[in-house]
Amino acid sequence: MAQNVNAPQAQYHNAKQWEIALFSLNNSASNLYLFAFGFLTYYATGIAGFATFTVSSLLGAARLFDGLIDPMIGVIMDHIDTKWGRFRPIMLISNIGLLLSFALLFSTHQFEGSLKYGIYFVGLIFHKIVYSFQQTVTKAAQPALTNNPKQRPLFSIYDTIFSSIGIFAVGQMIVANWLSPRHGGEFNLAFFTEFIIGICVISFVLTILAMIGISRKDNQAFFGLGESTVETKSIKDYWSVIKGNGPLQILALTSALVKFLTTLIGDQVFVVLVFGIILGNYGISGTLGLIQIIPNLLIVAGFTTIASRTSLKNAYVLSLITMLTSVALMGVILFTSADTREIFANGGLAMVLFSIGYIGFKIAGTYPSSVVLTMAADISDYETARSGRFVSGLIGTIFSLTDSISTSLAPIVIGWLMIGIGYTDGYPGPDEALSPALFTAGTILLIIVPAILGSIALFLISRYPLNKQKMIDVQAQISARKG
Repeated sequence: MAQNVNAPQAQYHNAKQWEIALFSLNNSASNLYLFAFGFLTYYATGIAGFATFTVSSLLGAARLFDGLIDPMIGVIMDHIDTKWGRFRPIMLISNIGLLLSFALLFSTHQFEGSLKYGIYFVGLIFHKIVYSFQQTVTKAAQPALTNNPKQRPLFSIYDTIFSSIGIFAVGQMIVANWLSPRHGGEFNLAFFTEFIIGICVISFVLTILAMIGISRKDNQAFFGLGESTVETKSIKDYWSVIKGNGPLQILALTSALVKFLTTLIGDQVFVVLVFGIILGNYGISGTLGLIQIIPNLLIVAGFTTIASRTSLKNAYVLSLITMLTSVALMGVILFTSADTREIFANGGLAMVLFSIGYIGFKIAGTYPSSVVLTMAADISDYETARSGRFVSGLIGTIFSLTDSISTSLAPIVIGWLMIGIGYTDGYPGPDEALSPALFTAGTILLIIVPAILGSIALFLISRYPLNKQKMIDVQAQISARKG
């Protein structure tokens, strides 16, 4: 891997390509549960018998609670030191915890009365805690994996292949075009039994592979200044990190807005509303997921090239511009179509343009959530250069905090929107007839909200200071402090 000619070779500790590829599977392992979590609302209302308001409120409360305890998780992570390293024990234990949480959540239909509600809420809280641990490792271990600015963007390529494509695109295709039809097009108990077992087994295998990928770098020598790292003990120390790290503040807020959008468009109620009802064919969601595989690779490869040659910030900005353009294109098609259910039924230019818009929206909208994992490593290095502290766990969970707060709003927004148009006892299914109220709700979620939040995110990221030259200076400072 070529090095930056403006910086000394000694500044960088490189990772092997296979190490970056395998470690990216940790994000895939946790994203499998995130993908499956999008179906939980249908299980809760259709099988467990909860009301729409109850489900959206409990989901929101659990995510909010998770967000509030995330900084504590980061502090705990920063103080873990075992003979197996810092990150690998957390990855293994948290993934087993995720398996147990799903076993609990998807068995609540077997209980009655207040016990059912209690078990469901406890399952949600436990799930969010163990999910945060494994997901935070993906961010916290990035500085140890590699500090080479030309290598760090490569993580996004592998994450796109394994997560954006392998899980969210191919996963949606499998559910919509194979698993759902296999069970009569219904999200019934047989569907969830088969679905959840597959999720748990695959996620565990991916976690083991990710542990292999980080094994060489999971030691003190690659943590900040190594033995010279300034110890962070008190609440005052941690507060000084949060208060004094401007890039952390900007990126955490920006990523929270984008994470809200990705959570929104990944929720199965959203997918059913847009494809099953407004466009009249739920299977299209899986088809477009398959079609987007090649464009996804090409576009993310382009973003990665920009990130390697210029900065991660520039790639982030371009992805937001692409997302906003795609949203505008979908809006034009939907609002100018006499009958949106005929867009894909009749084919033609409208179908092509909407498909381009949706695929662009999905790719460009999810890329920031991937690249922020490596941008968090830049922020961790910036903090090391600034204060001598290595607190990648805390920094990772600050992102988890803002993510949890923002994503806690996604099911609440969807739930309240559905309640507002009359769906108080359950969510609309793929065969629901299109009504003006459902069309309005769908366009609010697909067009209006992304346009507003995407514009705010673009404004914020334009003020992010860690560009190419700044990161060269940061690595030079760290190298000098190491002696």
